[in-house]
Amino acid sequence: MKQDLFDIVVVGAGVIGHSIAFRLGQIRPELSLVVLGDPMNSLMASRAAAGMLAPFGECDKADSFFKFCRESLLKYPSFVKDLTSVSGVPVYLSMAGSLMPSSSFEGEWEERVRFFREENIPHEIWSSKRCRQLAPALAESCGEVMWVGEGQVNNREMHDALVVASQKLGIKVLEKNVTGFLHDSSTVEAAVTDTGEVRGRKFVLASGSWSSQLGDILDVSLPLKPIKGQMCRLKLEDDQLDYTVHGLMTYIAPWKGGKGFVLGTTMEDRGFNPVIEDDVIQDLVDRAARVVPCLKDAPLIESWAGLRPAAEDLMPVMGKSTRYQNLFYSTGHYRNGILQTPKQAEYIVDTILETLTDEISEFSPKRYNL
Repeated sequence: MKQDLFDIVVVGAGVIGHSIAFRLGQIRPELSLVVLGDPMNSLMASRAAAGMLAPFGECDKADSFFKFCRESLLKYPSFVKDLTSVSGVPVYLSMAGSLMPSSSFEGEWEERVRFFREENIPHEIWSSKRCRQLAPALAESCGEVMWVGEGQVNNREMHDALVVASQKLGIKVLEKNVTGFLHDSSTVEAAVTDTGEVRGRKFVLASGSWSSQLGDILDVSLPLKPIKGQMCRLKLEDDQLDYTVHGLMTYIAPWKGGKGFVLGTTMEDRGFNPVIEDDVIQDLVDRAARVVPCLKDAPLIESWAGLRPAAEDLMPVMGKSTRYQNLFYSTGHYRNGILQTPKQAEYIVDTILETLTDEISEFSPKRYNL
C-alpha cells in the first residue's frame, strides 16, 4: 500500500501548530496537510494557560518582541471571528482591557506610565475613587489603577475550535505523538509515530516544551526547556469583575459564562514535573485575594500545571531551518504563546510559502544554528 505524501506535516497539536494549519488551509486549500500530536495533553501550554492577551503588561521596551505581540493582539477579533465561523465552536473573547494596580508595581509605576504614554498604548489612570465605581471588587489598598487596552480569550475553547476548524478544512489530524524522524543531512523525509511513518514535502516543528527532545533526534541542539506553571480556577459570579488584573506576582483572569476566574502562576525550572502542590495553589489564592478580596473564600474548581517552552534568550524560535531545507520552526513562545498565536501563524505561513517580506532576526533559528 502506497503511503500518503503530505505537502506539509505539522508536528505539534497545540494552538501554535493548529493555527498554522488553519491559516494554510484557508489560503492554500489545495495543499494536503496533516497535524500530528495529542491535542489533549494536559501539560501542553495551550490548555494550561489563562488566555491573557497582555503584551503591555509583559513588555517594558519597544523592541521587535513588543511590536510582534502588539500586532498579534490587534489581530485577535478578526482571528476569532474567522475561527468560530469555520469551526462553529464558540470562543470567549473579551477586549475589555486589564487593570494594573499601582500597588503591584511599586518602584516602577512612574516608569511604566511614561512608557505607555511614549508608545501610545491605550490606557487610563483611575483614581481610587473612580476604581471603586468601575471595579469595586479591587481592594482599596490597590491605590491608583491603570486600565490598559488588552484582552482575554478562553484558550481551551480556542484550542478546541482550532482542532475542529482544521478537520472542517480537510486537514488530517492524527492524534499520534512523534517519536522520531527519517532524514539525511539536509532533508527531513518523514515523521515517525508509534503506528508508522508520515511522509511530507515540508515539516513544521511546533511541539512546545517537547521541541528540544525532537530536535535532538534531528541532531540539532535547540536550547529550550520547560518552565512549569501551577494555576487554579475559582468559582465566582461573572459580575464580580470584568477585567484581567495584574496582581502581586500573580494575575486574575475572568473566563465568564459561569466558568470562574483563573489565577496564576508560578515559574519553576523543574523539568517535566507535573506535580500540583496544594501549598503553592493556596499561595496563589492568598496573593490574588490581596488584590481582589472576594477571591479569598471562593470555592476551588480545579488546579493544574502546565509547561511553557522557554528558549535560552526567552525569545520565540520561528523561521526556516539552516540545517534542513524543508524544516520550519515555531516554538519557544514561553509565556506568550496564546497571545502570539494569530501573528505567528501568518509569519510561519509566509515563511513556508516564501512570501515573508520582513524576517525578525531576533526570532530566527539562525541564532542557534538550527
